[in-house]
Amino acid sequence: MHFTRTLFNQVASKASRQLPVQKRVQMAYDLHIPNKTVNPNLNIRSHEPIVFVHGIFGSKKNYRFDCQKIANVTHTPVYTVDLRNHGQSIHALPFDYETLAQDVADFCEDHGLKKVNLIGYSLGAKICMLTMLQNPDLIRSGVIIDNSPIEQPHIEIFLQMFVKSMIHVLNSTKIEANDSDWKRKADDAMKRYIPDGGIRKYLLANLINKVPKGYKSPVIDYDDGFIHFQNPVKHMTEVAVKNVSAWPTEKVAGKTFEGPIRFIKGTKSAFIDDAGKKAIAGYFPNHSISEINATHFILNERPLEYVRVICDFIKTERFRSLQEHLRNVEHFSPSEIEAKQAAKHAQQIEELRKVTSTSESSIPHSTQSSEQAFTENIDLARQEREHQKSVSA
Repeated sequence: MHFTRTLFNQVASKASRQLPVQKRVQMAYDLHIPNKTVNPNLNIRSHEPIVFVHGIFGSKKNYRFDCQKIANVTHTPVYTVDLRNHGQSIHALPFDYETLAQDVADFCEDHGLKKVNLIGYSLGAKICMLTMLQNPDLIRSGVIIDNSPIEQPHIEIFLQMFVKSMIHVLNSTKIEANDSDWKRKADDAMKRYIPDGGIRKYLLANLINKVPKGYKSPVIDYDDGFIHFQNPVKHMTEVAVKNVSAWPTEKVAGKTFEGPIRFIKGTKSAFIDDAGKKAIAGYFPNHSISEINATHFILNERPLEYVRVICDFIKTERFRSLQEHLRNVEHFSPSEIEAKQAAKHAQQIEELRKVTSTSESSIPHSTQSSEQAFTENIDLARQEREHQKSVSA
């Protein structure tokens, strides 16, 4: 009896705790390095990395196979991150767009990433848009998947349903962690609020029956013998609704991002409506929109199509940047610069033309300095991945 009462008090105490406030967090991440067998001339590829930001109640593991494909096809390192209160990142407040966008910018700076290509889905899409507007020199381009830079109070009812269904799985079922049928039981419990199997699969992807290795939550007792979500859903019921549907209009008034942006819209989704398109045009003058026959859950419903759009966009923009550089370099005259500089420019042009002529998909970066930077970036990326392995071992 004493043991039972003690255990109950520990659980109750844990549940009553508030999320700590932490202005800066180090986001957990995975690194997907291009497969060298795709092309032996990997060291001539662009060093401009990709950072992929997931949606609400998602994580870096949701689309890891898609991100590896993107890395292989574009010959570019892809970083997938866990936002705060998601996956293996720390549980902490604030949980608003300004803080989340700063987390992404801090991540890029901490890892020495420059000229970043941002990819964001849903919640991650808004985070990426704000990151671009507030840090234009850090970002080269972006792919925004089914969201708009506007306030969206109409989505709050869906967010509330997500939160309610997740809490129902935890509170009403009391599924034990050692139950061999815990996944099916959790799915059955969630059907009460979420009849769509695809949405349930998305939400339940973060349900676990054992504590993540080396991770402790300030508000979740992963060792209490029951299943848990990796999100502190009971402690973010308000911020996961009100803050996710919001947009900091006043903070970004008059700001624009001039780089290339590709928006991907689900034809059966209302996240990019007429008001959203108007806002997009105001913030991102150099944008384009691709449509895919899907609901808001494009990544689950049409994985091949959205990956193709992303890869085509990145390769096309890289090639366009190369062509522009070639035109600029060819304007130099040997009589106007020192002989050594003229020889250097001529060598660069010849190397770029040779690489460009090998195949349409071979899209190199613009200069020898960029080639060296890419090689250093790949070496750094591999070192980071080896460090991750050694830490988790």
